Amino acid sequence: MSIHEEIKELKYLAITGFALIDFAESISDGGKFELNNKRWVIRPKNFVTLQPHWKQTLNIAISLRGNPHEFAELTELPLKEGMSGYSECKVTLPTQLAAATFYIRRAKELYTKGNRRIQKQQILKEI
Repeated sequence: MSIHEEIKELKYLAITGFALIDFAESISDGGKFELNNKRWVIRPKNFVTLQPHWKQTLNIAISLRGNPHEFAELTELPLKEGMSGYSECKVTLPTQLAAATFYIRRAKELYTKGNRRIQKQQILKEI
């Protein structure tokens, strides 16, 4: 099953899922999602994974390169600590699309800076 076939199973979240795929692939310098265990990992640059859930609950679990304190957390999509050096969130509503793409873009920036980067908190500021 392809990532697009899995995303189709998400009913009202399907369009949101397709948008997440398109956005992540568009900023990944030619990368595509590949299945690794139950997660879809963007390759060759592993800065985001997507894991659609539709059997018992409807959501898209997202794993992002970077620790939670390196992101400006948006209230509509809370982040939590994931595997070492990663953050996680779950998209459950289409209204969380903007926050998810914001996080994905930041994860790409952190990936580009490398593992030895100085970890800095991202801040949103209105002027």
